[in-house]
This record gives sequence, C-alpha cells and structure tokens, in this order.
Amino acid sequence: MGLMLMAKATGPHLVECYLCGHRFEVGARTMSTNCPGCNKPVIVEDVVVKGYKPVKRLQTCGRLVIQRGGRVVAERIEAHKGIECNGALHGEALSGGPVLLGAKAEWKGDCRAPVLRIKKGAVILAGRFCVPEDPLQLSDLHEQNARRLTEP
Repeated sequence: MGLMLMAKATGPHLVECYLCGHRFEVGARTMSTNCPGCNKPVIVEDVVVKGYKPVKRLQTCGRLVIQRGGRVVAERIEAHKGIECNGALHGEALSGGPVLLGAKAEWKGDCRAPVLRIKKGAVILAGRFCVPEDPLQLSDLHEQNARRLTEP
C-alpha cells in the first residue's frame, strides 16, 4: 500500500498520545505501543508514504514523510514532529513540527503548523494555512526531550 514506518535510535524520549493527550516515555526503537492513558494503540515512529494511501485518519507521534509519487488522502492528518511533502497530500493537517512542501508537492486542505516552508514549484490547490507558535501545545514536551539528549 506504499506505507513504510521508520524508527530512529536516539534514546528514550517522551511522546504525547494523539488520542487522549497522555504523555509517556518510549524507547528509541519503539514503533508503536499502547498508550498507558487510554490503552489504545498509537504509532510512535515516522510514517513514510511511497504510494497511494487513502485513509480516514493518519496519525503519528513522529513525522509524516510523503515521498515523490506518494499520495495521502485523509479526513485528518496529525504528525507531532512535522510533515514533509514531496508528493500529494489532501486533507486537514495538524502538525507539531515544521511542514515542508517540496518543489513537486501538491497540497489540498487546511494546515496548522508552527513553521511552513514552501519550495518554488509546489502547488496549493485549496486550503487555509495557520501558523500558531505551538499548534499541538507540545513545546514543553520537545524541550524535555532536548534536555534528556544533552544531560549526561
């Protein structure tokens, strides 16, 4: 179906459940787990889309990367660490990290993200873009993770 998940080995880090908002720690290689708050499964790793991905919801505590030739069509898209689109994204997107639209990107839908970068050649078919400082209220979570990486 053109979907690949990728975990990064950077040590334990904090994540926030996109279903209930509960914050908890996961290991470096954790791909998905059950949230201790709501006991529902959550995707923790980055999601990479290489082909056509029609879904109702696409959510991750990591990043969403849509490669060239990849296409996501969803009612709701939520990526806590950001979205990189080099293919097509159609749907309402909420991102806790930067949204980057590549030169061949096609975007259709509303977007809330703290940073928006659009390369020349990207096509925006429709949608409103809102750039609040912290759309998911995750800034303190990112700060806590940064401190963990720098502490001995």
